[in-house]
Amino acid sequence: MTDDYDHDLESELNRSLLTEGDFTDDPIDLTNCEKEPIHIPGMIQPHGVLLAAANDDTRTVVQCSRNTDLLLGAPAESLLGQPLAAVIGDRALAFIEESLARPATGDKQHFLEMTIELPDGPAEFFAIFHASDDLLVVELERPTDDNAPVVNDFEWVQAFFTRIKRTHSRAGASQVAAELIKDILGYDRVMVYEFDADWNGKVIAEAKNSTMEPFLGHHYPASDIPKQARALYVRNWVRTIVDMDYEPVPIVPALHHSGKPLNLSLSVLRSVSPIHIEYMKNMGVGATMTISLIHGGELWGMIACHHDTPKYVPHRQRNLCNFLGSFFSSELHQRQRLDDYQDELHLKSLAQRLARIFGAPGTPEQLKSKLSADEDALLSVMNASGAAVQFKGRLLLFGSTPGAAEIVKLAVWLSQQAEDYAYHTNRLSSVYPRAEEYPDKAAGVVFLSLSSDYRDHIVWFRPEVVQTVTWAGDPAKAVVRIGEDYRISPRKSFAAWQEVVTNTSLPWEPKELHTLSDLKSIALKQTEEDLRLAEEKSILYARTLKENESRYLQLMEYSAVAFVTLTEGRIVFANLEAASLLRVSAANDLIGRQLADWIDPSSENELADMLGRIVAAATQLRSCRLRMKAVSDETGAPIELEMTLAHVVYGGKPSIMAIAREASGDAGEETLFTEVTRELSRYIHTDSLTELPNRRCFDETLAKDWQQCAESGKAMAVVMLDLDNFRSYNAMFGYQGADNCLRWVAESLSAVGNLRNAVVSRYGGASFVLTLAEEPTPEGRARVDMLADQLRQTVISLQIPHPQPGIGEFLTASVGVAVETNVSEGTSSDLVTRAEKALAIAKAEGKNCVYAL
Repeated sequence: MTDDYDHDLESELNRSLLTEGDFTDDPIDLTNCEKEPIHIPGMIQPHGVLLAAANDDTRTVVQCSRNTDLLLGAPAESLLGQPLAAVIGDRALAFIEESLARPATGDKQHFLEMTIELPDGPAEFFAIFHASDDLLVVELERPTDDNAPVVNDFEWVQAFFTRIKRTHSRAGASQVAAELIKDILGYDRVMVYEFDADWNGKVIAEAKNSTMEPFLGHHYPASDIPKQARALYVRNWVRTIVDMDYEPVPIVPALHHSGKPLNLSLSVLRSVSPIHIEYMKNMGVGATMTISLIHGGELWGMIACHHDTPKYVPHRQRNLCNFLGSFFSSELHQRQRLDDYQDELHLKSLAQRLARIFGAPGTPEQLKSKLSADEDALLSVMNASGAAVQFKGRLLLFGSTPGAAEIVKLAVWLSQQAEDYAYHTNRLSSVYPRAEEYPDKAAGVVFLSLSSDYRDHIVWFRPEVVQTVTWAGDPAKAVVRIGEDYRISPRKSFAAWQEVVTNTSLPWEPKELHTLSDLKSIALKQTEEDLRLAEEKSILYARTLKENESRYLQLMEYSAVAFVTLTEGRIVFANLEAASLLRVSAANDLIGRQLADWIDPSSENELADMLGRIVAAATQLRSCRLRMKAVSDETGAPIELEMTLAHVVYGGKPSIMAIAREASGDAGEETLFTEVTRELSRYIHTDSLTELPNRRCFDETLAKDWQQCAESGKAMAVVMLDLDNFRSYNAMFGYQGADNCLRWVAESLSAVGNLRNAVVSRYGGASFVLTLAEEPTPEGRARVDMLADQLRQTVISLQIPHPQPGIGEFLTASVGVAVETNVSEGTSSDLVTRAEKALAIAKAEGKNCVYAL
């Protein structure tokens, strides 16, 4: 008596019963082939018998196969209700109970050799047993030596291991496995068959009799092995069909005590789907055995054995193949891992090299130069034929790619599909129809964003690879028409049938896609830099707001003109003059109120319109006249207010500042009001630190300068200057020292600008900007470039100490220049953007230089 084998391969098997699934009792046809309940056929193959016993004290037989009279000498009806020991003997039952009671047994498959007393004497049987729901299923086979080769297990296993280990490739190992299994089992044909991502199969190795038609390299459609069949292959390593012409043996009764048919997911005798039988007969096969190739609990292939005539393989040899199939699957997986590991190391080094190139400071031109010198790394990291790099506003193309215009459109679509910065497909035209126009350039793509906003990115391309796929028969012929109905039927011909596959590139392999994680560091680094810059800008902005608010308060509190400040429509500040003007005893009485509370209904719409306009046009002051409510002069006429409003930031929030007076006041009041209005305008448009025009003033006057150039036919230039390494200067000398530095620079730049009648504004932080009208000639352009360099040299001439290793003794500046000679065709915002890019390039070029676009 033999216990179940000790096999690690059991950990790979899913030995749970197949119960879940959308199965049907309807006739199986084209619409429901994957719903065939093949795990509960209610029948077995006739080369063995099946007994199902209840989980009670005597293990009562509650179901059995109809053929017990042939193999056990007793009709099925006579066994039903009998204790299982009465059929197989007390010793065998005790062994079964002991095996099932062992810890961690789970749903392992067990087997033993036993002797059963039959009416005509004792007989040897091989028993395989397992639990199915709450029943014990025992399957019995009579050993046979008919045409069975003599096998020395140890020698055969040693030969298998040795020859597999001597091979140097997956293909070589697969071929050796096919040949050895053919030798040991004696089948006419043995094939190693692997699945692709869509469950289509391909024969990757074959050992056969010389007279047989070769199937090596043939493909088989996924419909040949439905989903539920693959699920059963994960539960049993080895399945056999002894005779394709067998008559299925029913199980009686059809339903057990729970009212359900017996679940045969783990059965070795389970009857096979009639569709599968027809399929195999169409191939001319008389008997089969299949060995699952599983790793990590996933089915990746099979070893399929075919014989022209009926063939029974004893369980001992099947069990040996069980073990060898597990070894072979693990061996191929380890080889693949080793190959992939070596490749991934190489690809990882390329990815890190690229990350360093993108992470280094430099201009787009410098980046292009570096990538051109290392183009092989850029393309090899994805085994691509072409790549497009969008970085810092420039599109750089390498290798074979679609046109720039098509890439821009494609990149927009790819960015919408991307998840976690990346997206890939090897069938681009199937999801992006425009790609049908350039399959020779981009049938497959990988997209990787280099920035959090997806503007900077890399797209790798692979061309169409026209493949001729050889199928084992036309896969479309699996659908046949019978009368008015269609059904899936095994193909009648397995002659080689070829299909040409187009608009598809070679698939992107996992080892290639794994490198994306290294390349994503570019995006993360860029995001960190963006956040750092945003934080710095936020600090500077907060300082500016605080300084401006202090100036506003000083102007408002001590002014002889009424001031109020509105935030979210309500008064948040008012001075004494405002309290007097609005007829309240104290300024605090106005806080929290709406200005409309003092405005006559006839002027409410005008007030609302003015407040909306001042928010929309944040760079301008606006004036209006409004009637006051319930306030009149000595004659009883309503008093009118003359108001000037400006958009400001107060308390960190967008607000509106208003100055007001009675419109009927004397000339002295009018003069004072005008002066205060002028002072307010100066406050709003002047940088609090440098006393230069601020960014608001620059933006407001830019449109006017642009219009004047358009009318006069002159070119317009924007010159932008930024102090180099000012962050480290700020850290070294503190905010007070940095503020003094900015004041010195501002005074000097303003003096140089005045010589050319150009107004220098503070653009923000350590940046300054000016606009200049010039003749649209080379001479005019030369004067602009000369002024830009004079501004740069002015900063150097100040000799502001900045003693830091690697930077220099004195503070320097970088300058960006942009000139638009045909103002009527461009926009002022585009010109400013070009100046910003030119400044960024000047910084990247090494600083302390001028760059013009």
